[in-house]
Amino acid sequence: MPHDRRALEEELERLARAARVRRSVDGFTRAAVEGFCWAVVAGICGRLLWDSSQPPIFLWPMLLLDVLLLWDAVRGYRRAHANLRRELLLEARVRELRVELGIDLPPQARKLESETSPLPGAAPQPKGKALETGT
Repeated sequence: MPHDRRALEEELERLARAARVRRSVDGFTRAAVEGFCWAVVAGICGRLLWDSSQPPIFLWPMLLLDVLLLWDAVRGYRRAHANLRRELLLEARVRELRVELGIDLPPQARKLESETSPLPGAAPQPKGKALETGT
């Protein structure tokens, strides 16, 4: 049994270290910034096409940049979403290990504790008694 506990603790430590790295946050941020830049460049390109009788020569490189921004934003979003799924699985396994090792309460016990106690960790108040104030 101690050997089994040691293996669980080592797995918990390894997974906790891996769960601290949140690549999905950076990926979603990058995708949002690229999406915003795509929208701005698309607006500029649309305005150039609308206002010009003959499109300026720099419109085509801007359109290429716009398409590349959109492609990279979508690709970055999909990668960030995959990272988020991986992070959620890691986090779920870390929670399972913490419950198994007795570090945290099982979810059912936490739910019962939160229903009986107004504050986490506080003793439940007896029902029917009013709180006494010192005034």
